[in-house]
Amino acid sequence: MRLRLALCLQFFIAGLAAAQAPPVTPAATTPPANFVPQGFELDPVQQAYLDQVLMAWETESGKVQNFQCPFTRFEYNAFGPNMQTAFTQSEGQLSYQQPDKGSFQIISINQWVSDPVPPGYQGPPLGKHVPQPNAIGEHWVCDGASIFEYKTEQSTLVERPLPEEMKGKRIVDGPLPFLFGAEAAKLKARYWIKLLDAQDANVIHVVARPKYQADAANYSMVELRLDRTKLMPMAMQVWHPDQSRSSYLFDLTKATVNSRITSMFGGLFQSPRTPLGWKRVVEQPPAAQAAAPQALPQR
Repeated sequence: MRLRLALCLQFFIAGLAAAQAPPVTPAATTPPANFVPQGFELDPVQQAYLDQVLMAWETESGKVQNFQCPFTRFEYNAFGPNMQTAFTQSEGQLSYQQPDKGSFQIISINQWVSDPVPPGYQGPPLGKHVPQPNAIGEHWVCDGASIFEYKTEQSTLVERPLPEEMKGKRIVDGPLPFLFGAEAAKLKARYWIKLLDAQDANVIHVVARPKYQADAANYSMVELRLDRTKLMPMAMQVWHPDQSRSSYLFDLTKATVNSRITSMFGGLFQSPRTPLGWKRVVEQPPAAQAAAPQALPQR
């Protein structure tokens, strides 16, 4: 679960990735090779349009002081009914406050339950997503200094202090700067990016592949749909190296952006107290590595 959360919530889960991959350094801002994967070759007109979109995205993203939004997550893998039907459908809440505070909580989980298949049936999977009232979803909080994970089944609150280089605004240099804190230069340095034609004229469809091995070990491709007006994330799909995928739909109709109440009363992001009867465990991250990320081999 840690990996998928790190992918979605780069703005405060980035500290977890720091334990596995070197931080972004000046050397890492140089593309690793003059290699472009198939499908990501851009002509001058396409490149100019992409640059325009990325700069606009950076501008709009920088305006977000705080953000709260419900979402639905769909998870697909080889153990589900098929790759087009999610084996779980979960509802959750996402919150963020500049520069480095956030929370992520899965509130309810629905599991796919298959129905009996009639003899000779060749159609789509039969079944439905059934609520799992006893299932426990992920719950994370970051107060800017540490990431806290609620492990309900173990009655344990795990605290992971953020390395100094990941605190403050540097936390958006995490593994996936696709929700907030997007910076055009850093995105282009770390990912191959292209824009796809969207069926909806109000949507911008962004596709990215990581250039560095440390990122590619976590995800092979990311698709993001942005609202064309405000360039806010409407949906994100993350493809994992094993070809499983996680899809997130953000309900912007219920989102709050730059709320004065959230800004004035940020209790949601305060260091949580250890629940009664629980134990608190502190996991220190390994020392930060100084080397730049290793480039992917050309192929």
